[in-house]
Amino acid sequence: MEKIEIRRKRIINAVYIAMILGLSFLFVKYCFWIFFPFLLAFLLAVAVQKPADFLVRKTKIKKGISSTILVLLLFAAVAGIVSLLGMKLVDLIKNTVDFVTAQLNDLPSLIDDIKHWVINTAGILPDKLETRFVATASNWFDMIRDKSASEIAATIVGSASGDEGFSMSSLATPLSGLWTTAKRIPSVFVAIVILILSSCFMAADYDWISNFIKKQLSPEHKRKLSISKRVVFQSLGKLIRSYILIILITGTEIFIGLNILSLVGLYDSGNIFAISIIVALLDILPVLGTGTFMVPWALYNLITGNIGLAIGLFILYAIIYVVRQVIEPKIVGGTVGLPPFITLMGMYVGSQLFGFIGIFLVPIMIIIVKLLNDEGVIHIWEPVDQEP
Repeated sequence: MEKIEIRRKRIINAVYIAMILGLSFLFVKYCFWIFFPFLLAFLLAVAVQKPADFLVRKTKIKKGISSTILVLLLFAAVAGIVSLLGMKLVDLIKNTVDFVTAQLNDLPSLIDDIKHWVINTAGILPDKLETRFVATASNWFDMIRDKSASEIAATIVGSASGDEGFSMSSLATPLSGLWTTAKRIPSVFVAIVILILSSCFMAADYDWISNFIKKQLSPEHKRKLSISKRVVFQSLGKLIRSYILIILITGTEIFIGLNILSLVGLYDSGNIFAISIIVALLDILPVLGTGTFMVPWALYNLITGNIGLAIGLFILYAIIYVVRQVIEPKIVGGTVGLPPFITLMGMYVGSQLFGFIGIFLVPIMIIIVKLLNDEGVIHIWEPVDQEP
C-alpha cells in the first residue's frame, strides 16, 4: 500500500507540473505581450518601494507621491540612455552599410582574398591531398567570382526589370515588411504610455495591492509568497547588478583595446565608443557573449589579409574572455549555479518556442524555478551542492 501511495503522489505531482508547464506555455505564447506592460509596471513598482520609503523618511512626502516621482525619474533616465545608444547605433549602422556597400562593389577581389587564404591554409595537408584540394577549390572560387562579377549582376538587373520596364513586384516583399512594421508603431507608443501610467498607479497604490493579495491567501501560502518574493528579487537583483558591472568592465576593455589598436595604426574605422557599447551589450546573451561579434570580425580581417588587426582582435577577445572567467565567479558568486549546458538548452528551446524573447525568458524562468526549489518553496528535484 505504501508503494501505491508513493506512486499516486508522484503521478499527481507529475500531472500538476505538466499543467503548470502547459499553462505557462500558453500564457507566454499567446498572452505574454498583452500583459507585458502590466507585468513590467508591477516589477518597477516593487523596485521603487525601498527608495520611496527612504524618501518618505527624509522628506515626509506621501509615499504615493514619492513612488510616482521615482518611477518618472527612472523612465527619464532610461529614455536618456536609450536616446544616446540610439544615436550611436544609427551612426554605426550607417558606417556598416557604407562598408558593406564598398565590399559588394569589390566582391571579386574579396572572393580572390578568400581563395588565396584557403589555398595558403591548405599547405598543412599532405602533398597529394593538397594538390587535389587546391585544384578543386581554385575552380570553385573562379566560378563563384565570375558569377559574382557578371551573372549575379545580370540576374539582379533582370529580376528588377522586364520587357515593359521596371517591375514593382520586386518591391512587394520589402514594402510589405515595412508596412507591417509601420502599422505596429502606434501600438508600441500605446504600450509605452500604458506602461508609464500603470507603473505610476501601481507604485502609488502598492501597499493597497500588496494587502489585497495577502488577504486572499492562507497563512501558509502567504509565507511562501513572501519567501518567493524575497528569493526572486534579491537573487535576480544581485544577478542583474553583477552582470551590469561585468558589461561595464567588458565595454571598458573593448574601448581601451580598440584605442590601442588605433594608436599603433591597425584600426582606423572609428566608432570605437559605439562598438564598445554594442559589443559589451552582447554579454547579455547567456553562454555566447562577445564572441558572437569579435570572432567573426577577426576571422573576416584574417581572410581579407588584414593580419595585424585580426591578431589584435583575437588577443583582445582572449583578454576579455580570460578577465570575464576570473571576475564572473567573484562578482556573481553562487547566486544561480546553473550548468552552462542547461542555460544553452534553455536558450535554444526558448528561441524555438517563443522566438527571440525566448532566448532570455526561458533561462530566467529556469533560474527562478531553481531558486524557489533550493529554498523549498517548491519541490521538483533534490537540490545538489555545487562541486568546487
